[in-house]
Amino acid sequence: MLKHYLFNTLTIPMAIAILSCTASCGKKPESDLLMQLKNPDTELWETGLLHQPKQFAKALDQLDRFTAIAEAKFQDLDALFYYLRAYSYFGPLGAIDDLHWFALDKVLTQLRQHPLFIQRNDQAARLQEHFVVTLYRYYNRSPLSVRLTPHLDSVYGILNRYAPIANGLSEQERYSLLEAYRAIGFLAYEARNTPLIKLALLANIPSTDVLLNNAQSTPEGTGAGFWRLQHALWALGNLRALGGHDDDIVNLDETVWQLLSKDLPFLKPEDQRKLYTRPYLVTSYRGKSACDNEFSGRCHFPEVQSVLPITHSCSPTLLIRANSISEPALAAACDTLLTHESDFHHKLQSRHKPVDKDHNDRLEVVVFDNYSQYNEYASLLFDINTNNGGMFLEGDPGKAGNQARLFAFEAFWTNPDFSIWNLEHEYVHYLDGRFNKRGGFGHFPSHMVWWSEGLANYIAHGDHYDSAERDLRRTRPSEYPTLEQIFSTTYADGTARVYSWSYLAIRFLYQENPDNLVKLATHLREDNFEDYRNQLDQFSQRWQSDFFDWLTATAPTGSNDSTEEKLPRKRYRYLYRNYLQPANLPQTPRHYHHI
Repeated sequence: MLKHYLFNTLTIPMAIAILSCTASCGKKPESDLLMQLKNPDTELWETGLLHQPKQFAKALDQLDRFTAIAEAKFQDLDALFYYLRAYSYFGPLGAIDDLHWFALDKVLTQLRQHPLFIQRNDQAARLQEHFVVTLYRYYNRSPLSVRLTPHLDSVYGILNRYAPIANGLSEQERYSLLEAYRAIGFLAYEARNTPLIKLALLANIPSTDVLLNNAQSTPEGTGAGFWRLQHALWALGNLRALGGHDDDIVNLDETVWQLLSKDLPFLKPEDQRKLYTRPYLVTSYRGKSACDNEFSGRCHFPEVQSVLPITHSCSPTLLIRANSISEPALAAACDTLLTHESDFHHKLQSRHKPVDKDHNDRLEVVVFDNYSQYNEYASLLFDINTNNGGMFLEGDPGKAGNQARLFAFEAFWTNPDFSIWNLEHEYVHYLDGRFNKRGGFGHFPSHMVWWSEGLANYIAHGDHYDSAERDLRRTRPSEYPTLEQIFSTTYADGTARVYSWSYLAIRFLYQENPDNLVKLATHLREDNFEDYRNQLDQFSQRWQSDFFDWLTATAPTGSNDSTEEKLPRKRYRYLYRNYLQPANLPQTPRHYHHI
């Protein structure tokens, strides 16, 4: 386990030596928390008593005092801000009230105005690193997102200070620059669901302008400094994904291509295409269709065989293609799929008989090593939207020779344990389409979302599905959706309705009487939507009271949001591409994240 480090004292220039505190300052003795944080044996990066809301409040109180005085010691600020980083991974956030979020905002405001923050040395760069990390780790919280705008100028200032320097940056300054790029990219990701963050990023001096200026100042060549250009393009791709009608966003595609093809003459044509494709286009969730149409000649396509060299047959109807996976892992994946297939046929009484006119007699399961590969290769080779955790594409099952595919990636955040994210869920979609539902996706006009997603989750997770238990716990009985509402669910109704409540409805119907699911499946197999809808109406009337009682009895007790948070958290497992990490800026005990 990584331990907290004791930051070596750096020499402060004589010009600011007067800021050093003397005995006459009358400072209070160090707190127990600060002494603990500065102890090299303190286990900062693990869940424990150190990461409790009371300690978080103490850290904010001390930072409030220290950032308000010019005589503050760098080592104190460093230790406390690094603690805030660790707490964002290992500490409960649900128990932090608005007053403490406002206190955090006050602390960051005082930090960026502090004399130690604005110097040109490694101590200042270290505090700047803490500043931008704190922004992207905490400012997606609703009490703080409204207060983001004033802080962005300081992020832009860090980018403008360090990025244009071709050579001569210290290691600490490079880490600070790296985290500033991440801050823009991560905040842009949060902005998709948080209008206040989106407004802040695109207002006044837009982030796009700052990043483009940084990219244009990239040192020549593809050596150690090339990571700056890659990160600028990745951050721009995240901003482009925000969409909207702002001119800077609408014109960004052409501006980026102009940058790569004309403003950076040291880039070879192949490098131009590679950089435009990855990380820019695929980060904004555009792939083969975009490359073939509006960006013709600008993209670089990988070779299918080099991306998916492994082919493994689980059964005559199931084939796995992968980038890199061991033989034991392949065997385990096959066993998992075939076990769930057997359970599906048992519960739905399908008799292993496909629906009429279905030619999807063999499924191709495509498994990537991680989300970064999925985002790039699945979009460029198979032309799918990768803004998700995996996907099943049924195609047109009525067309001879049609190839159904399931796209997934390894749950890389669980290493060294092996699993494939959402594999069972997506596989049930294939089985459902093959043995239950006539036609392709969208064949039936309505009332199918709850069935597809609820059934996939029930076969995949059985009687224990953590997300559903969490959503059920968080919902008051008076707010439980009715069966009628669940049956009419659309994808616009949100993830809880689509995945958790649909699962609970399927599970309830099966536990009350297994024939309930068989009746519905029979109508779908016969392409009889009218009787399927009538059956849903009958279930709504017959089972609603029992469903409410079942939910009440099933709801977990003895927990709340502040204690049910899954800890430790991870750092944006889907967002930060593994190919972006600079080789000369690895994770160290001084620059740690929980990934």
